[in-house]
Amino acid sequence: MCGIAGIYWSRAGVSVDEQIVNRMKAAIQHRGPDSDGRHRSEFADVGFRRLSIIDLGGGDQPLSNEDGSVQCFLNGEIYNYLELRKELLARGHTFHTSSDTEVLPHMYEEYGTEMFQKLNGMFAICLIDIKKQRVLLARDRFGVKQLYYSETRNGVVFGSEMKPLLASGLVNAEIDESGILAYLTLFYCPEPYTLVKGVRKLPAGSWMMLEAERSPEIHQYYQVATVPQQVEMDIEAASERTRELLWRSVDLQLQADVPVGISLSGGIDSSAIACAAMHSQLSKTKPIALTIHWPDTSPDEVESARELCKHLGMRHEVLEIPVGDFLDELPLLGWISDEPVADPATYSQYCIAKEAAKYVTVLLGGAGGDELFGGYGIYKLSKKYSVYERLPKALQNGLKPILSGSWMDEDSMSAVMEYRNSRLNWHSRAKSNLSNREQELLIEAIPGSRDPFANFQRKFKEYQHHDPINQQMIVDFQTYLPEQILTMMDRATMAASIEGRVPFLDNSLVDFAFSISAKTKMGKTPEAKRILKRAISRDVSPTILSRKKLGMPSPFMSLLMQNFAVIRRIILSADSYVRSVLPESWLQEITASETHAREHFRSLYAILTLEIWHKLFIREHIYERPKVNCSELFEVASSTLSK
Repeated sequence: MCGIAGIYWSRAGVSVDEQIVNRMKAAIQHRGPDSDGRHRSEFADVGFRRLSIIDLGGGDQPLSNEDGSVQCFLNGEIYNYLELRKELLARGHTFHTSSDTEVLPHMYEEYGTEMFQKLNGMFAICLIDIKKQRVLLARDRFGVKQLYYSETRNGVVFGSEMKPLLASGLVNAEIDESGILAYLTLFYCPEPYTLVKGVRKLPAGSWMMLEAERSPEIHQYYQVATVPQQVEMDIEAASERTRELLWRSVDLQLQADVPVGISLSGGIDSSAIACAAMHSQLSKTKPIALTIHWPDTSPDEVESARELCKHLGMRHEVLEIPVGDFLDELPLLGWISDEPVADPATYSQYCIAKEAAKYVTVLLGGAGGDELFGGYGIYKLSKKYSVYERLPKALQNGLKPILSGSWMDEDSMSAVMEYRNSRLNWHSRAKSNLSNREQELLIEAIPGSRDPFANFQRKFKEYQHHDPINQQMIVDFQTYLPEQILTMMDRATMAASIEGRVPFLDNSLVDFAFSISAKTKMGKTPEAKRILKRAISRDVSPTILSRKKLGMPSPFMSLLMQNFAVIRRIILSADSYVRSVLPESWLQEITASETHAREHFRSLYAILTLEIWHKLFIREHIYERPKVNCSELFEVASSTLSK
């Protein structure tokens, strides 16, 4: 919900041009089509775009405390606001709206910066303390909502996306090439960095203090416990507790004064949310289940979702997604990616959101279930490979020639050989898009490249006392989930002006999931999402529980290949940015033929996204929704390749 764009003027006497924040707000109009707001003072100028979800008539922002000395903007939702409001009323505070945002200035009055620990929600918050002439910025525990900032000569510019920072004219649109290796390896730029020099991301679970004549101060208020409880629970007890916490989370996240939907694939995560939703006590109306259907989607996808909805008595709509002119849509995808984030699922997410907007304003999804309950294949493989780890060294060396090549590639085999010391290398290898050879090639081409796995190394060390599988889950929970999955979800849904919510990312549910051992979660076999399956077994058919995990359906690869010739021209054109910075031999290898392109599909899309992003944001300074198609952006119809 919504978007924040503002400036903190850290030097007295700075001339404040009101057009700066006007430009910033225009760059995030898609995030809030319903209304806009603003607070201007001698030390801060903050703009806001609102997507109305709760208290449609009275929730325009900023909202303040009784005397107006604390002004507040909220991008997101505070799910426990009714509980907090009741507590504040008992302490003598008064309210003028029924908005969740209005609890925040009163929480600041009552608890200061300790307030953030009491919030259960997804949020980026801007609090303006007029008496102390300070601004506080905060981000939710798990990074569902993002917040970007940049220190300039006269102050700090900040926003819910990077677009408003660039649109301000106060931040130089200059690419930070030291982050390209990490971006091509992981498909995102690891926090706190971005691909623009001087632009940073506020880490999840943190708040920032902005005061005159002082550098920004960042304080962490939450992290997953580094010293684990490692509780081994009976599977029935663990499943029942998971059910109880998920049901409560969904109940809270169904709160809205607008229609709510569930993105239902028929898989375990979305099915669990649908089951919980039908038991809700807080929902004013029952949510709608929405299932995506591409022309070539397997009928099993839709039938599984339809079967569940019929069983639950839930309204079900199948979204027939039209496949438009893919080339015309590429500039829009590059603009949506923002940082950029090169996940092909962005296309599916945006198409779903665009069609869902015809029915609902809020859409619940299943992000986080894999990281909490062991849904990814790498966790199962890691547990299976632990058998190899326990073998005598001589036997390991003897098996290596047999296993290498047939069972796994040489890079992965070398990483497994180091299991005894740490699973860091193997986990990094599993998460990497690039082979060791490709990484070495890029390091040579781009001197000064940052280590893509620096955050992995730090977090593996922080969580060394957790069991190995939980350790991997926590690392993914704090890197891949917020940096790629949640950022992509936020951009795609907001581009369609609807709000995405994630019930698995509830404070109590997350704390519980990381307090129990991986053995409890996955058993000895191992079995993905064993606890979650058991938690919903009374509500769904065995067919759904036994379904193989599928990614989000998408025709993206076929669309990319259908337009391969044009895409190759874009990448290899004489004035291409990626051609100027990446190894020519690697680009030629990836684009040598359609067969090569399919083999390097993810790299091809990451390179294409980088080129489009660079053209839009760095060269052309297009920050509002682009009105150009691919031919107009690149003039590809008339371009020729340099020899």
